[in-house]
Amino acid sequence: MSNFIPLYPYPILIIENSNSSRYLVISDIHIGFEDRINRKGVFIDPKKNVDELIEILSNTINKTQINNLIILGDLKSSVSVITKSEWNNVPYFIDSLSKLCNIYLVPGNHDGNIIHLVANNVNLMSAKGMEINNILLTHGHAIPTIGNYINKIVTGHLHPILIKEGNILNGQKVWIKIILKKNQKVSKNITHENPERQIEFIIIPHFNKYLNHHMDSTIEDYSKGKSKLPLLHNLITKKQWRMEEVFVISLDGALIGSEKELNKIL
Repeated sequence: MSNFIPLYPYPILIIENSNSSRYLVISDIHIGFEDRINRKGVFIDPKKNVDELIEILSNTINKTQINNLIILGDLKSSVSVITKSEWNNVPYFIDSLSKLCNIYLVPGNHDGNIIHLVANNVNLMSAKGMEINNILLTHGHAIPTIGNYINKIVTGHLHPILIKEGNILNGQKVWIKIILKKNQKVSKNITHENPERQIEFIIIPHFNKYLNHHMDSTIEDYSKGKSKLPLLHNLITKKQWRMEEVFVISLDGALIGSEKELNKIL
Protein backbone atom coordinates (compact mmCIF):
# COMPACT_ATOMS: atom_id res chain seq x y z
CA MET A 1 0.00 0.00 0.00
CA SER A 2 1.01 3.62 -0.51
CA ASN A 3 0.22 6.87 1.27
CA PHE A 4 -0.28 10.46 0.06
CA ILE A 5 1.23 13.46 1.84
CA PRO A 6 0.60 16.91 0.29
CA LEU A 7 3.66 19.09 0.84
CA TYR A 8 1.93 22.33 1.84
CA PRO A 9 2.30 25.16 0.87
CA TYR A 10 3.66 23.86 -2.45
CA PRO A 11 1.72 21.98 -5.14
CA ILE A 12 3.84 18.90 -4.47
CA LEU A 13 2.58 15.47 -3.44
CA ILE A 14 4.71 12.95 -1.57
CA ILE A 15 3.98 9.28 -2.16
CA GLU A 16 5.35 6.86 0.44
CA ASN A 17 5.41 3.29 -0.76
CA SER A 18 5.17 0.16 1.35
CA ASN A 19 8.62 -0.93 0.14
CA SER A 20 10.13 2.27 1.57
CA SER A 21 10.52 4.00 -1.80
CA ARG A 22 9.28 7.60 -1.91
CA TYR A 23 8.35 9.97 -4.71
CA LEU A 24 7.70 13.67 -5.21
CA VAL A 25 4.86 14.32 -7.68
CA ILE A 26 4.18 17.58 -9.54
CA SER A 27 2.15 18.48 -12.61
CA ASP A 28 1.63 21.15 -15.27
CA ILE A 29 4.88 23.12 -15.26
CA HIS A 30 4.15 24.61 -18.70
CA ILE A 31 7.67 25.86 -19.36
CA GLY A 32 7.37 28.39 -22.20
CA PHE A 33 3.99 29.73 -21.09
CA GLU A 34 5.75 32.98 -20.23
CA ASP A 35 5.96 33.76 -23.96
CA ARG A 36 2.19 33.93 -24.10
CA ILE A 37 2.05 36.41 -21.24
CA ASN A 38 4.86 38.47 -22.77
CA ARG A 39 2.85 38.83 -26.00
CA LYS A 40 0.16 40.52 -23.92
CA GLY A 41 2.62 43.18 -22.80
CA VAL A 42 3.52 41.79 -19.36
CA PHE A 43 7.19 40.79 -19.43
CA ILE A 44 8.22 37.73 -17.46
CA ASP A 45 11.75 36.37 -17.77
CA PRO A 46 11.32 32.64 -18.65
CA LYS A 47 14.78 31.75 -17.34
CA LYS A 48 14.14 33.47 -14.01
CA ASN A 49 10.82 31.67 -13.61
CA VAL A 50 12.43 28.30 -14.35
CA ASP A 51 15.25 29.08 -11.89
CA GLU A 52 12.65 29.70 -9.18
CA LEU A 53 10.95 26.38 -9.91
CA ILE A 54 14.29 24.57 -9.83
CA GLU A 55 15.13 26.20 -6.50
CA ILE A 56 11.84 25.09 -4.92
CA LEU A 57 12.30 21.52 -6.11
CA SER A 58 16.00 21.37 -5.24
CA ASN A 59 15.30 22.58 -1.70
CA THR A 60 12.45 20.08 -1.39
CA ILE A 61 14.61 17.19 -2.60
CA ASN A 62 17.39 18.11 -0.17
CA LYS A 63 15.00 18.61 2.74
CA THR A 64 12.95 15.45 2.24
CA GLN A 65 15.83 13.31 0.96
CA ILE A 66 13.49 11.97 -1.74
CA ASN A 67 15.35 11.23 -4.95
CA ASN A 68 12.46 10.30 -7.26
CA LEU A 69 10.46 13.00 -9.07
CA ILE A 70 7.33 12.26 -11.12
CA ILE A 71 6.06 14.94 -13.51
CA LEU A 72 2.42 14.33 -14.46
CA GLY A 73 2.46 15.97 -17.84
CA ASP A 74 2.60 19.36 -19.55
CA LEU A 75 6.27 19.89 -18.87
CA LYS A 76 6.21 22.33 -21.78
CA SER A 77 3.46 24.71 -22.88
CA SER A 78 3.01 24.48 -26.65
CA VAL A 79 1.03 21.48 -27.87
CA SER A 80 2.70 20.07 -30.97
CA VAL A 81 5.64 22.39 -31.70
CA ILE A 82 8.71 23.36 -29.70
CA THR A 83 9.27 27.08 -29.16
CA LYS A 84 12.65 28.77 -28.72
CA SER A 85 11.92 29.31 -25.03
CA GLU A 86 11.15 25.60 -24.62
CA TRP A 87 14.32 24.60 -26.48
CA ASN A 88 16.31 26.75 -24.08
CA ASN A 89 14.58 26.07 -20.78
CA VAL A 90 13.11 22.54 -20.76
CA PRO A 91 16.53 20.81 -21.11
CA TYR A 92 17.97 23.25 -18.57
CA PHE A 93 15.19 22.42 -16.09
CA ILE A 94 15.61 18.67 -16.58
CA ASP A 95 19.42 18.71 -16.54
CA SER A 96 19.46 20.71 -13.30
CA LEU A 97 17.13 18.35 -11.47
CA SER A 98 18.47 15.10 -12.92
CA LYS A 99 21.68 15.76 -10.98
CA LEU A 100 19.63 15.46 -7.78
CA CYS A 101 16.99 12.83 -8.53
CA ASN A 102 15.52 10.27 -10.90
CA ILE A 103 12.88 11.89 -13.11
CA TYR A 104 9.78 10.16 -14.49
CA LEU A 105 7.65 11.99 -17.05
CA VAL A 106 4.08 11.00 -17.90
CA PRO A 107 3.44 13.04 -21.08
CA GLY A 108 0.49 15.43 -21.11
CA ASN A 109 -1.48 16.89 -24.00
CA HIS A 110 1.04 19.76 -24.31
CA ASP A 111 4.08 17.49 -24.52
CA GLY A 112 4.19 16.84 -28.26
CA ASN A 113 7.76 16.04 -29.42
CA ILE A 114 8.94 16.16 -25.80
CA ILE A 115 11.41 13.34 -26.47
CA HIS A 116 13.61 15.85 -28.33
CA LEU A 117 13.97 17.96 -25.18
CA VAL A 118 14.53 15.44 -22.40
CA ALA A 119 17.16 13.19 -24.03
CA ASN A 120 18.29 10.39 -21.74
CA ASN A 121 17.82 12.24 -18.45
CA VAL A 122 14.16 11.24 -18.03
CA ASN A 123 12.27 7.98 -17.69
CA LEU A 124 9.63 8.66 -20.34
CA MET A 125 6.44 6.80 -19.41
CA SER A 126 3.28 6.03 -21.36
CA ALA A 127 0.79 8.88 -21.86
CA LYS A 128 -1.77 6.58 -20.22
CA GLY A 129 0.17 6.83 -16.95
CA MET A 130 2.33 4.81 -14.57
CA GLU A 131 1.46 2.66 -11.58
CA ILE A 132 3.01 2.44 -8.14
CA ASN A 133 1.40 -0.45 -6.29
CA ASN A 134 -2.28 0.54 -5.90
CA ILE A 135 -1.84 4.06 -7.38
CA LEU A 136 -2.39 5.18 -10.97
CA LEU A 137 -0.53 8.40 -11.82
CA THR A 138 -1.63 10.04 -15.05
CA HIS A 139 -2.03 13.50 -16.56
CA GLY A 140 -5.82 13.29 -16.85
CA HIS A 141 -6.42 13.94 -20.56
CA ALA A 142 -6.10 10.29 -21.64
CA ILE A 143 -8.38 7.39 -20.70
CA PRO A 144 -6.24 4.57 -19.26
CA THR A 145 -7.37 1.11 -18.22
CA ILE A 146 -7.92 1.07 -14.46
CA GLY A 147 -7.15 -2.28 -12.87
CA ASN A 148 -9.28 -3.71 -10.08
CA TYR A 149 -6.35 -3.28 -7.66
CA ILE A 150 -6.21 0.52 -8.20
CA ASN A 151 -7.73 2.45 -5.29
CA LYS A 152 -5.96 5.79 -5.77
CA ILE A 153 -5.64 7.98 -8.87
CA VAL A 154 -3.48 11.11 -9.10
CA THR A 155 -3.89 13.57 -11.98
CA GLY A 156 -3.06 17.11 -13.04
CA HIS A 157 -4.40 18.78 -16.21
CA LEU A 158 -7.32 20.61 -14.55
CA HIS A 159 -5.31 23.55 -13.08
CA PRO A 160 -7.85 23.84 -10.21
CA ILE A 161 -8.45 27.41 -9.06
CA LEU A 162 -11.00 28.51 -6.46
CA ILE A 163 -13.69 30.78 -7.89
CA LYS A 164 -15.53 32.20 -4.90
CA GLU A 165 -16.30 35.90 -4.81
CA GLY A 166 -15.60 37.51 -1.46
CA ASN A 167 -13.25 34.73 -0.38
CA ILE A 168 -9.68 35.82 0.36
CA LEU A 169 -8.46 32.84 -1.68
CA ASN A 170 -10.56 33.65 -4.73
CA GLY A 171 -8.43 33.05 -7.84
CA GLN A 172 -5.87 30.91 -5.99
CA LYS A 173 -4.85 27.37 -6.88
CA VAL A 174 -6.28 24.53 -4.79
CA TRP A 175 -5.99 20.79 -4.23
CA ILE A 176 -9.00 18.59 -4.96
CA LYS A 177 -9.71 15.26 -3.31
CA ILE A 178 -12.69 13.21 -4.48
CA ILE A 179 -13.92 9.95 -3.01
CA LEU A 180 -15.41 7.91 -5.86
CA LYS A 181 -17.61 4.88 -5.30
CA LYS A 182 -19.05 2.43 -7.77
CA ASN A 183 -22.79 2.78 -8.28
CA GLN A 184 -24.74 0.07 -6.46
CA LYS A 185 -26.49 -1.18 -9.58
CA VAL A 186 -23.20 -2.11 -11.22
CA SER A 187 -21.41 -3.26 -8.05
CA LYS A 188 -21.76 -7.00 -7.61
CA ASN A 189 -21.90 -9.04 -4.39
CA ILE A 190 -21.57 -6.12 -1.98
CA THR A 191 -21.33 -7.46 1.56
CA HIS A 192 -19.69 -6.50 4.83
CA GLU A 193 -16.73 -8.65 3.87
CA ASN A 194 -16.77 -7.39 0.27
CA PRO A 195 -17.66 -3.67 0.50
CA GLU A 196 -18.41 -1.27 -2.31
CA ARG A 197 -15.29 -0.40 -4.28
CA GLN A 198 -13.79 3.04 -3.62
CA ILE A 199 -11.17 5.18 -5.34
CA GLU A 200 -9.45 8.23 -3.88
CA PHE A 201 -9.01 10.72 -6.75
CA ILE A 202 -6.45 13.50 -6.21
CA ILE A 203 -6.03 16.49 -8.54
CA ILE A 204 -2.71 18.30 -8.08
CA PRO A 205 -2.53 22.09 -8.59
CA HIS A 206 -0.36 23.37 -11.43
CA PHE A 207 3.29 24.14 -10.70
CA ASN A 208 3.64 27.36 -12.73
CA LYS A 209 2.33 30.33 -10.75
CA TYR A 210 1.68 32.37 -13.90
CA LEU A 211 -1.12 30.02 -14.96
CA ASN A 212 -3.35 31.34 -12.19
CA HIS A 213 -4.58 34.42 -13.99
CA HIS A 214 -4.26 33.27 -17.59
CA MET A 215 -6.82 30.51 -17.99
CA ASP A 216 -8.54 31.85 -21.10
CA SER A 217 -7.90 28.78 -23.29
CA THR A 218 -9.30 26.41 -20.67
CA ILE A 219 -12.36 28.59 -20.21
CA GLU A 220 -12.85 28.74 -23.96
CA ASP A 221 -12.72 24.94 -24.27
CA TYR A 222 -15.21 24.61 -21.42
CA SER A 223 -17.63 27.04 -23.08
CA LYS A 224 -17.69 24.71 -26.08
CA GLY A 225 -18.96 21.92 -23.89
CA LYS A 226 -15.69 20.04 -23.57
CA SER A 227 -14.81 18.28 -20.33
CA LYS A 228 -11.94 19.88 -18.45
CA LEU A 229 -10.84 16.52 -17.04
CA PRO A 230 -11.71 13.71 -19.49
CA LEU A 231 -10.59 10.88 -17.18
CA LEU A 232 -12.89 11.92 -14.33
CA HIS A 233 -15.71 12.65 -16.78
CA ASN A 234 -15.34 9.17 -18.26
CA LEU A 235 -15.39 7.47 -14.85
CA ILE A 236 -18.61 9.23 -13.84
CA THR A 237 -20.56 9.20 -17.12
CA LYS A 238 -19.47 5.90 -18.66
CA LYS A 239 -17.97 3.75 -15.93
CA GLN A 240 -20.77 4.38 -13.42
CA TRP A 241 -18.71 5.86 -10.60
CA ARG A 242 -20.20 8.56 -8.38
CA MET A 243 -18.67 11.34 -6.29
CA GLU A 244 -19.33 10.33 -2.68
CA GLU A 245 -17.33 13.14 -1.04
CA VAL A 246 -15.43 16.16 -2.35
CA PHE A 247 -12.78 18.23 -0.58
CA VAL A 248 -11.32 21.49 -1.90
CA ILE A 249 -8.12 22.32 -0.03
CA SER A 250 -5.93 25.43 -0.09
CA LEU A 251 -2.17 25.35 -0.64
CA ASP A 252 -1.82 25.93 3.10
CA GLY A 253 -3.84 22.80 3.84
CA ALA A 254 -7.12 24.41 4.93
CA LEU A 255 -10.41 22.77 3.92
CA ILE A 256 -12.18 25.57 2.04
CA GLY A 257 -14.91 23.92 0.02
CA SER A 258 -16.79 20.86 -1.10
CA GLU A 259 -18.87 19.71 -4.05
CA LYS A 260 -20.48 23.13 -4.50
CA GLU A 261 -17.11 24.71 -5.33
CA LEU A 262 -16.06 21.71 -7.42
CA ASN A 263 -18.99 22.24 -9.75
CA LYS A 264 -17.59 25.70 -10.57
CA ILE A 265 -14.10 24.35 -11.13
CA LEU A 266 -15.22 21.46 -13.33
